[in-house]
Amino acid sequence: MNFDKIKYFIDLVECRNFTETAKKNFVSQTTISLQIASLEEETDIQLIDRKKIPIEPTPAGWLFYDEAVTLWKQYNHMKTTLNNYKMNHDLTIRVEYAAATDIQSMLRLMPSFKEKNPNIKLELDKVLLKDVSEYLLKGLYDIAIAFDSEFKDKPDILTYPLYSGQYCAVVSRSHPLFHHQAISKDELYQYPLIMLNPQSIGSSYELMIQHAALDGYHPQIVRSADDIETELFYIVTENLIGFFPDNYNPAYLENDIRMIPLNDTNHTFRIEIAYLKDNKNIALKHFLKHIKN
Repeated sequence: MNFDKIKYFIDLVECRNFTETAKKNFVSQTTISLQIASLEEETDIQLIDRKKIPIEPTPAGWLFYDEAVTLWKQYNHMKTTLNNYKMNHDLTIRVEYAAATDIQSMLRLMPSFKEKNPNIKLELDKVLLKDVSEYLLKGLYDIAIAFDSEFKDKPDILTYPLYSGQYCAVVSRSHPLFHHQAISKDELYQYPLIMLNPQSIGSSYELMIQHAALDGYHPQIVRSADDIETELFYIVTENLIGFFPDNYNPAYLENDIRMIPLNDTNHTFRIEIAYLKDNKNIALKHFLKHIKN
């Protein structure tokens, strides 16, 4: 199977039209169309529903897409590994993370690590939170940095804590709670909430509901969002309350929203570095030794 076909298929699913996919790959629409048709002929199944606008994968296409993304990452990792071998045998640590807050605690460790290990490079990829543990277990990455909830009940994964904190309520300037210095759980659950959807944040969604139950409430989640930018938009425009970790920095919206601490709630979190216990990457061993010291 040609890897160009796989790349075209992934881009088509994500761009959702042939024109943008062709532009992204600097080829013609005809080339994309022919390559996708060839892929469908090779797999003997329809992967794209061309009757829908914007186009969508068929159920089989979604299944193929998930596997194709994994295969594409493995292919690129293989190329990176070979390139590193050719270039003075540099060592590489592949790191996945889901949000900027995940890597903040690690950044302060990097200057001293690079000074002691100039031949070790870190390659970072941002992924969906729901995919973090799956990609780690598949060996696509050496390290995952994410909320501890993503690594629970996974015996093959070891973790090391980077940061512990609490969630804050994020409200807009026009929200009744905007001028509060802190918010009690009784006040919090009176109002409608917004969350990132389960397809984006995986088990963290259910964990939030469990924490609310421990508080003695069932949260009024009236809307979900695919990403933080969309969540912030609805917090401002629809006066919803969002949950953000206390190390998030919304500087560009400081005049429109506030992050307010929560009192007496179970909404806490921990950001951890996770890795497979049988990972044989020599560079990883140096990295773990450095952060633990």
